[in-house]
Amino acid sequence: MTKALFIQIVTLLFTLPASVDAQRTTRSNLPLISAHRGASRLAPENTKASFLMAIDAGADFIEIDVRTTADGEQVIVHDKSLQRTTELNSLVSETDYAAIKKLSAGSWFRKDFREQTVPTLEEVCALVKSENKRRSSDVRLYVDCKAIVPSNVVSILKKYELLDSAVFYGDLQTLKSIKEQFPSARLMPSFPGIKQADDLLKSISPYAFDVPFQSLDETTVAYIHGKRIKVFSDLLGKDDHPASYRKALEYDIDLIQTDDVDGVKKIYTEFETHEK
Repeated sequence: MTKALFIQIVTLLFTLPASVDAQRTTRSNLPLISAHRGASRLAPENTKASFLMAIDAGADFIEIDVRTTADGEQVIVHDKSLQRTTELNSLVSETDYAAIKKLSAGSWFRKDFREQTVPTLEEVCALVKSENKRRSSDVRLYVDCKAIVPSNVVSILKKYELLDSAVFYGDLQTLKSIKEQFPSARLMPSFPGIKQADDLLKSISPYAFDVPFQSLDETTVAYIHGKRIKVFSDLLGKDDHPASYRKALEYDIDLIQTDDVDGVKKIYTEFETHEK
């Protein structure tokens, strides 16, 4: 290789645009936003209406809770029981999908959402793929693996071309099972603390850690980023407010999960204006 050719190659490498998924190196790159169960303050959680509102609000991810019905269907429900969101006093795992799909998953929230039903994973993936086709930036899936059939989940996401960008949260055994089905899966376990983290790193090579907001500090974030792993954090309940969003920006984390996408975006606008 000639010296001139070597210089050209090096110059090209340094001028190529950074990957969307590259490690963030500047404060101008704000944390991604995940909509917790969709736009769950505006519409019934884990319904297509909620997911559409979250996408319209500009969420980078929508978080979905996946469970398995008695007959093996992968459906989007947070609780083990259907009672809170459908008023049927039955476990998801003991109910066939034919019965579940007849239930209203929106009446509990407000009467005008009574037509909303419990969606299947396949229906949500079809919705996201359709929305991504008509938007300038893609929304991704944050998959909370409550009680899944890993092979089915991987197959469905692959069918709708959402597998590569999805992030999977769950217990260690479930994450390992997903990794067996799809070695490149982006896995996110709960952060066990710095002392226990090294063993976990050897076990599954996580893409990200889910760190409780109250556990965030500069040392923890620096340790995780030093391992070239991302920091995701739930800013929910009492932590879902502007002061917490600002604190998350100070810690330079990679993703905020929230029930208030618009509220987070307002703080981002405030931050960007101040930076100018």
